[in-house]
Amino acid sequence: MKMSGDVRLTWLEVLVGCLLIGLIVVEFLVYSPPIQGLENSLTVSGSVRQSDQSTTVRLAISGASNQDLRVVAFPLSNKTVDEPSVFVYADPSFPVAGVAPLVAQGVPDHVDGELLAHHYAGSFTRVTASGMADVFRDTGRAGNRVVVVMTGVFPATAFSPKVDLVSPWVQAGGTVVWGGGTIGFWSGVGGQALSAKDAVGEAGTVRLLGEGIVQYPTTFGRVGTSQSGFGAALDVSYRFASAGVLRDPVLARGGIALGWYSGPFSSVTYLPRGQGGYVIFGGEILDEASTSVDLTRILLSGAIYAAGPVAYKELRLSKAKPSSVLDWQLPFAVPKTGVMLVAFDPNPDSIYFSRSIIGQ
Repeated sequence: MKMSGDVRLTWLEVLVGCLLIGLIVVEFLVYSPPIQGLENSLTVSGSVRQSDQSTTVRLAISGASNQDLRVVAFPLSNKTVDEPSVFVYADPSFPVAGVAPLVAQGVPDHVDGELLAHHYAGSFTRVTASGMADVFRDTGRAGNRVVVVMTGVFPATAFSPKVDLVSPWVQAGGTVVWGGGTIGFWSGVGGQALSAKDAVGEAGTVRLLGEGIVQYPTTFGRVGTSQSGFGAALDVSYRFASAGVLRDPVLARGGIALGWYSGPFSSVTYLPRGQGGYVIFGGEILDEASTSVDLTRILLSGAIYAAGPVAYKELRLSKAKPSSVLDWQLPFAVPKTGVMLVAFDPNPDSIYFSRSIIGQ
């Protein structure tokens, strides 16, 4: 007996429905407490033993599972913040530069998802242009806050030839994360496309970052070909260096190269200014997902509080016992402020990430 077209269609609908339900169940299980608990049962701790000739970290690993692990260590400066509150700017009524509008609007969702998956302790808030201006006006709480602007354009309510809420806030301890068009060049107005009148120009960049940090003109498509120490340690994938952020002047002012190099240019850079600073993704933002992974690793690791070189070690836990101890020699001495010890699975889909301060 042949089935009618209506019956075949019904069975097809049932099959598709079952597949969709199965996908939802799998996703729920992956992010459910029992499955996350299996990954979070892994613990990595360390203790420091220092002599006149060397510094050794004794790593203790328990709850090992079938996954890769990267262990990162770097000396700390005297300024550390646990996990600051994060404010991500996205306002569809304002223009963007060096980033597609849909990408700019997708950044908050991806950053939120990464921070949530990694159990980030700080708060997360999405802000429009007016909300971001309010954050910048509150300089009293700047020291424990990060504002993410992945649009390549500051709204004129926060930064323009006549307005600068950004510099005092950063000087007071705030951190701005930037991506897209060169920072300080554009100042946008709500409901209007960018035009020549909206260009603050090189003077805007200098006002925020200081002289000699950025070399104009912007060269779109310029990518890094070699990794910095922190870029390799944190497995940072962002390579664009189009905005011309110069590595050596940044390092001379106490900054940190966090990404890749294209000649003298850096793709991801931390530049301290006053009590705060800027984390600059130095070019176009084409993929909000991978950029959010990079940003999350930088925030979780506390890399912007480093005061010296970074070292890292790869471990394959499937070859380790459920509990194991190993010694790791570091290429630097331990300051009084201690060493940040970071451990994470470099797989972008992994949620395991831990950090602790040792050797204080």
